[in-house]
Amino acid sequence: MWLSQVLHRNQQCFGDRTALIDADRSLTWTELAERTTRLARGLAARGVAKGDRVAVLSLDRVEVIESYFALAKLGALFVPLNHSLTAPEVADMVRRTGAGVLLGESALLARHPDLPVRLRLAVDGPEYAELTAPRAEGDGAEDFRLPDVADSDLAAILHTSATTGRAKGVTVDHGSFRSISLGWLAVAAPSDDMVLVNCCPLYHGSMTVILTYLAAGATVVLLPGFTPQRALAAMERHRATHVWLVPQMLRFLLQSKAMASTGLGSLREVLYGAAPMPVEVQAEAAERLGCGFRQVYGMTEVGGPFATLGPADHLAAGPGALPAGRVIPGMSVRVLDDAGAELPLGTVGEITVRGPGLMRGYWNNPAATAEITVDGWIRTGDLGLLDESGLIRLVDRRKDLILRAGQNVYPAEIERALLTHPLVRDAAVVGVPDADYGEVPKAYVVTGPADPSDTAADEAPAVTRAELMAHLTERLAPYKRPRHLEFIDQVPRSPAGKILKKLLRA
Repeated sequence: MWLSQVLHRNQQCFGDRTALIDADRSLTWTELAERTTRLARGLAARGVAKGDRVAVLSLDRVEVIESYFALAKLGALFVPLNHSLTAPEVADMVRRTGAGVLLGESALLARHPDLPVRLRLAVDGPEYAELTAPRAEGDGAEDFRLPDVADSDLAAILHTSATTGRAKGVTVDHGSFRSISLGWLAVAAPSDDMVLVNCCPLYHGSMTVILTYLAAGATVVLLPGFTPQRALAAMERHRATHVWLVPQMLRFLLQSKAMASTGLGSLREVLYGAAPMPVEVQAEAAERLGCGFRQVYGMTEVGGPFATLGPADHLAAGPGALPAGRVIPGMSVRVLDDAGAELPLGTVGEITVRGPGLMRGYWNNPAATAEITVDGWIRTGDLGLLDESGLIRLVDRRKDLILRAGQNVYPAEIERALLTHPLVRDAAVVGVPDADYGEVPKAYVVTGPADPSDTAADEAPAVTRAELMAHLTERLAPYKRPRHLEFIDQVPRSPAGKILKKLLRA
């Protein structure tokens, strides 16, 4: 089984090297391997068996990764929960997945006292510490046999980000982790001397990115939530060679006053994903950081990252929106029209993906599984094209497409144009009903200087509607320009950095 093999191999090759670091502790590969085996045995003694679902509710810390590996050894399913969700949302996920065990930080567990589970275990409590502590020789633990776990066995239920509705549980097997990891290792070629600072939460599909770098023997630094100051301090302290974040986080780093005084000379590569990278943000970051950039294009339903745009392709991309990248070995991509027929190169349609990384389906939701699947291919919901060099170029989300009197209007294009204005900090565009055209774009805009602390809270917008519309006149055809424009204090985003357009539409 892939995850056990990763631990076994890295313990052999890099036993005394640091595998994980969080705000409170660090673990070597030997310590991580031994602690996960002890945790697996301890959980088995408390009734956790192959096929059981175990929910995990925690900020990013080493125990989350330990739990992932330990449950894999038992053949139990890891069910990470978004700690920022409301109590009813968490309870709904626990009930729908049938999780009977809940691991988590004591403070978070206390917020959910009534969840229908038979066992609650605080990862920062004495019982967990006892489970993972070294045992005395001859205590019988060595007689416990871990079950056989195959690639075809389910490993996790990872919930979607729910930007459009109720989160769905994506079932992922061990073979998916193996295939995505091997494909990523072949293209991105991470090395065992890397130090990756992870700014993304471990409760959704971005977790797969961390597993691929752990598979290479890299050191991963976990943050208990993102702030620019915390991320910069960790990158400097641990001499980070790589950092994994979403574009909005990179924007916050660039805006932070602390960045100028932070030593980042060890940084080789910025990995980013989950949302489009504004061209001006990437250009500023490249100038100030002097490192490479790697885009991660992925989707929880297809096993995580299935395509990447590496540093060389960033340099060759030229002006305009960056391509999403090329598909990794083992996975396949094609572009379909509305009728499900494959489109030729250079034609915009829906990006679909196939390969051994694909999910096994949505948990107990065959109707939703059938809706997203066509002849064994997963529909990503992204509109885009494949060019002659195999690069995937995204246009927008299918559900966000605006049909203005029969003409396709892509909100992402309008958002990019708005963000080229020096006094626009953030922007989002949605379609709204219109008596004349059926549907027209409406823009929500956050304005102000690069450092929001320099502007008083009651100050008027830094740019007027007329000035913004004049700015767009030079960049967009008339039918693409917003019919409505509203200034707001903040664009609603998920923890992964995706715009929550359902809130704007509401």
